[in-house]
Amino acid sequence: RSELLNKGLFDWAMAEIAAFSSLLTTGVHVRLSGQDVERGTFSHRHHVLYDNIVEKVTYCPLNNLSSSQEKYSICNSSLSEYGVLGFEHGYSMVSPDILTIWEGQFGDFSNTAQCIIDQFISSGEDKWIRQSGLVMLLPHGFDGMG
Repeated sequence: RSELLNKGLFDWAMAEIAAFSSLLTTGVHVRLSGQDVERGTFSHRHHVLYDNIVEKVTYCPLNNLSSSQEKYSICNSSLSEYGVLGFEHGYSMVSPDILTIWEGQFGDFSNTAQCIIDQFISSGEDKWIRQSGLVMLLPHGFDGMG
């Protein structure tokens, strides 16, 4: 990362950490969930660092930016897009001031959650006259990577 920064270049992971840092330090709670979100699909993220000597000791740099920042919640989940996306949609409905992001590890993984997308996310505003702030992040899309 420091090499990219020295060259003035930003990849996806650098842009993501800059955006999250900016949001957190301006008072926005960010919640990110999905399979392997702590390290990222291709080990690009590393938002949670694990101590290899002391078991179960972790460090999250984004929760240590300043004393007045908001909380960064990063939640690894099981490979159950249907259940996890449904939960995150509900979470976003009861916590509208939190930026709730669900990441599908690969674009085609969202297929198993299609009924949640159809029945709740895309039609929810028409059905219940309420918007959801849920962000569905599919960083690797349908481009053959998944």
